[in-house]
Amino acid sequence: MKRLNRDLAVVALLVAAPLIATQAHAQSRWSIAYTAATNVGSYLGIIDGESSSTGALVEAQSNTNFTGLDSNGNTQTMNFTGTTRDSAEYGRLRCYASGTVSNTYYNPANPEFYNSTTGVMNYAGSPSTMACLGFSGFDDILQFGGNLQAGYKARYIFHVDGTNSGYRGAAGMGVGIAGNPDESFFAFDPGSYNEIWATQSYDINGITPQTIHVQFSNQFVVDANDVPEGSTFSGTSDFSSTLTLAQIQVVDANGNEVTSGWTVTAASGTHYPTVPEPASFAALAFGAVILIKRRRS
Repeated sequence: MKRLNRDLAVVALLVAAPLIATQAHAQSRWSIAYTAATNVGSYLGIIDGESSSTGALVEAQSNTNFTGLDSNGNTQTMNFTGTTRDSAEYGRLRCYASGTVSNTYYNPANPEFYNSTTGVMNYAGSPSTMACLGFSGFDDILQFGGNLQAGYKARYIFHVDGTNSGYRGAAGMGVGIAGNPDESFFAFDPGSYNEIWATQSYDINGITPQTIHVQFSNQFVVDANDVPEGSTFSGTSDFSSTLTLAQIQVVDANGNEVTSGWTVTAASGTHYPTVPEPASFAALAFGAVILIKRRRS
């Protein structure tokens, strides 16, 4: 595992779509954990961070005080505590982010906490945004074979199991198949999730390998400039129970499932399920909603 450079590691704050754009390539896994803070209109400065190029469990933590002036010119101290944990296996991703920001204040005249030009953090400054961010993902190359007929397609069915609670905990998944634009799925609302997220269907021919790129992420974010001063906000996005590739499903030209006569092998050596994994049967049986996808470039 590699500990990130605290002063130079920077990531854009992705509130609307908590996904890092990464290039799909040969089989690989990764996991990244951040606690971070910044000022309005700037990139995030990493308070603590850890990453792994093998998908190993990584963790980042914060217990940081900031002192500055509130909007009335009074001196205040704001505290940010947070924990992020992430890990990745082929076909199974885990993300956890939880944090608390107490005694919020904001005054644009305060010294900035993070300078995105120099990459230097000033702990005597005051950030406007504090965040816990986690990312995990995998790339693989799939080879379909067997008695594949014209018009056959494959789609990828994921089972997501987790909970958002408190203030602004959110999770999201991006899936890119065969170089096509990513399909995006989100869990923005508070509550428990035990659902199926299914992609569109993609052509397979038994000759051309099909790449799959999956990234799961979650976050807790507080913008001190956008909340009442003197407030405390806590939130958790706990998807450590997991996001699982529950089934690779092949359908014919009419959209009917093809249950035999085809095979799939992965460059990583992973045996991905071609029937639903047991953990996903309950969600399917009780009619879990297949969420509408939102495309992104």
